[in-house]
Amino acid sequence: MSDNKQQSGFWKSLPGVFTALGGGAGIAAIIAAVIQVTHPSTPAQSNTPPANAATSSPVSQETEGKFTVAANSSLGKAFVNKQSSIRTFHFVANKDKWTYNSNLEPNGADGNINYSRATQKYNLPGFPEGSLIVRQKGEYHFIGHEQTLTLDPNETVFFTINDTGDNNNGGAFNDNQGYLTIEWNCEDCK
Repeated sequence: MSDNKQQSGFWKSLPGVFTALGGGAGIAAIIAAVIQVTHPSTPAQSNTPPANAATSSPVSQETEGKFTVAANSSLGKAFVNKQSSIRTFHFVANKDKWTYNSNLEPNGADGNINYSRATQKYNLPGFPEGSLIVRQKGEYHFIGHEQTLTLDPNETVFFTINDTGDNNNGGAFNDNQGYLTIEWNCEDCK
């Protein structure tokens, strides 16, 4: 009789209650697993958008946008053709101004009109100092206010300011100020 009292006392104690609940939860989990295997259903739809919903869209539908290019970035701003084939992109710089030399007045994407032919120490010699340029496949090209580029699938190009950066280990970018906003669209993606 004393054994029965000890057993019933255990099931009324806190450890006994936890043991009983734990065993019940284990049985419930096994039943749920058996039901899921024998009667699979489609997963419940969530009304909560994914964390990146505001910025995510299928890669194939990215056909326009805008980005900024900081004058003091020695690497420049990367742009990637996220299309699965060769595409033509049109780029237009807005009227923002930047400077490549703190002693000179800021200029737009077409560069400094007083220094229209950069010397050999610049990334793109022969084109205006302080102009918007792009590095594509290891070579620099003039962009200025408006330009069209053809890019291979997944090709990355880098937009930057025409300064003495590459020849000066990026040191020339330290005194640069401002940025340009570039709007772009894919001309043959529609």
